[in-house]
Amino acid sequence: MRKTLSAFVALLTALYGAAVQAGPTWPGNVCPGDEFHAAPFDFLFGNHIDTHIQLNLRTKRDGSPRRLWGAFYIIFTDDQGVPLGIDPVSGLPIARHPRGTNEDHDETCGVSPNIECVVGWRMVGRPGAAKFVSHSGVNGNDHPIWLVNRAEEASAPASGMVIPQPGSFTHFHWITRTSSDPRAPAVLDPCDKQKAGQLEDMEPTAVNEVCEGWFLQIAAQTSFAFKHGGEIIPVRKGMDNRSHLNIVTNYLSPTVETITPTREGGGH
Repeated sequence: MRKTLSAFVALLTALYGAAVQAGPTWPGNVCPGDEFHAAPFDFLFGNHIDTHIQLNLRTKRDGSPRRLWGAFYIIFTDDQGVPLGIDPVSGLPIARHPRGTNEDHDETCGVSPNIECVVGWRMVGRPGAAKFVSHSGVNGNDHPIWLVNRAEEASAPASGMVIPQPGSFTHFHWITRTSSDPRAPAVLDPCDKQKAGQLEDMEPTAVNEVCEGWFLQIAAQTSFAFKHGGEIIPVRKGMDNRSHLNIVTNYLSPTVETITPTREGGGH
């Protein structure tokens, strides 16, 4: 009996060790004919980011969101199969996110015949909320800017308005009512927008509104020059806190919309 029990424990230990060593199965590069957003990586934000992400949603026992993990995609050639070139400053090949498919371009992962979607980053997400500040700025239109707390304070306007720890979460992205997120039905009208610019320009505006979404941590899987928002950003393999940074903890805007604080008191 003892020998049988010992053998069973040894088998379980070996299986557990193999599972830990192997880790999760991450999505890979996507070529034409591959089914994009197939289970288990079928989570959708319900807006433009869905053209270049594959994510798996994990929920808690009560059904609330717990974790996202998956891939963030780039392309090195456009929808005509033409390479995007080499960045003369860094010497790295230029890449950008695929733009989806419409009358102007055909760049949909797994569908468009002339592109291969390459895993640019592995991504991990934690649920939260943030206050929308702006999309346009002194450097033009880029990732929307979101205001959050640095400390977990009871005075925050909404639950989850704090950067998760531990980790390196530098990007916040909102959800819409068509998201796979369990919170989707409760998304406010100002936050239910398909594109970043619409958060600022389409009525009802999301400026100064708290939107539900996800804090994202990204780790580059290779080195490349990322083209986005009118800039070319050198990205080196490893944790990337540069290319998608869009979170602030303090903000002054005396000439446009008044942004109310995310905490009470005078700081530190």
